Amino acid sequence: MTTNTTTPTNSVKTPWYKVSWVWYIIFMKFAVITACIVTAVLIYRNPISMVVDDYYNEGRSINLQLTRVAIAEERNISFYANFSASNNFELTFRSGEPNDASALIVTFFHPTTHNNDFELRMTQGADGVYRQMLPRELYGHWRVDIEPFDREWRVSQNIHLPISNTITLLPVNYGI
Repeated sequence: MTTNTTTPTNSVKTPWYKVSWVWYIIFMKFAVITACIVTAVLIYRNPISMVVDDYYNEGRSINLQLTRVAIAEERNISFYANFSASNNFELTFRSGEPNDASALIVTFFHPTTHNNDFELRMTQGADGVYRQMLPRELYGHWRVDIEPFDREWRVSQNIHLPISNTITLLPVNYGI
């Protein structure tokens, strides 16, 4: 009687660090972890400035601002604005000039980056023109708000800079 005994084949087992799919899985895990860390750092350093925490108070302030625009429309207040190449900014009343010749607060709002926003306090010169130097040269889209010092009315308009000719600024409520 013959017994047929089979011997197991001697298979060579490769160590885990020499298998390519193991390194692929490790690489993918480290790539995801690195992407999460980079995203967290970017969010922490550049918070979203357009999100408002208190929508109720924001809505109330919008209603107050619309009332001030309506007052400017009722008084027919409008301006001529000149931007020169040397960063000089001039405002002249086109119509509705108040008698007190009080100082104006002119605020420039950048539509996406609140760090670019700035405010000018302008007094009237002897010739009736409000003049001020801009802090830097302005490019792109801006919203300009003009208010008296007591903030009784407001003229607001969107403009695109630089511009070489005179702009007429009217109180615009944007259909609200």
